[in-house]
Amino acid sequence: MVIDYKTLYDEIVILLEGIQTVVLATCADGRVTARTMNFVNDELTIYFQTSENGSKAEQIRENSNVAIAVDNIQIEAMAHFTTDVRKIEFCSTMYKSKYPQLYEKYIECPEEPTLICKPVRFQLYKFIDRNICFDVLDVKEKKAYRIHNIY
Repeated sequence: MVIDYKTLYDEIVILLEGIQTVVLATCADGRVTARTMNFVNDELTIYFQTSENGSKAEQIRENSNVAIAVDNIQIEAMAHFTTDVRKIEFCSTMYKSKYPQLYEKYIECPEEPTLICKPVRFQLYKFIDRNICFDVLDVKEKKAYRIHNIY
């Protein structure tokens, strides 16, 4: 069933703005790893300030497809690191606003790269009219639809 793209888009933005942490999953060479991370978002784009070292970064360089999950939301996204000073400063400003208590701990890492995740698909698990369903926002195709009776 087709649903309104803008309505679901706005619902997701509001949900993201109220969330403090998500689980970011990466995969390469048949190995999947996941970790809880703080994030900020600008509309649907999700930003993480994180190191370019370690398994997370290695996996992203090898396979830019990532999954993000929290509560009833599943997100498929394409990830890449940036060292663009403007984007890092933008992300840092958003982090300072959302996490003032954490920002002070990381102030000594101003050059820390920013991981940018551009979602291609959101899936929200819902219980509507006594039915289990998924609301899907296909960002790539700019479509929204509901899948009923998923089980």
